[in-house]
Amino acid sequence: NVVRDLGEIVGDSQSRGAALRDAIDHRLRNDLRRFAEARASMVHLFGLQTYADIMSSFAAGERYINRVWSASADGYDEEAATYLEKAAAQFADAREQLLAAAARS
Repeated sequence: NVVRDLGEIVGDSQSRGAALRDAIDHRLRNDLRRFAEARASMVHLFGLQTYADIMSSFAAGERYINRVWSASADGYDEEAATYLEKAAAQFADAREQLLAAAARS
């Protein structure tokens, strides 16, 4: 679960530099890829507008994760931490929208 794993990464004060990039690569990338691959089924299940809303939050979170990875590679730990929290908020929002859409279906 991306939201859970990301929450653990955010809470781990030791996650900086290479350790942070490794955590992203090993704990998040596969789940992010699987979610993105399943996006076509969301259109059929929830409709285009709900899909667009969910994917908007998801895509913002994914962009933030990429920014975290790059910032940590460049030694900008403070920026990485800031965007890690922003990513967590976007993925939590996407998850809440997905759960709400599933409950309505």
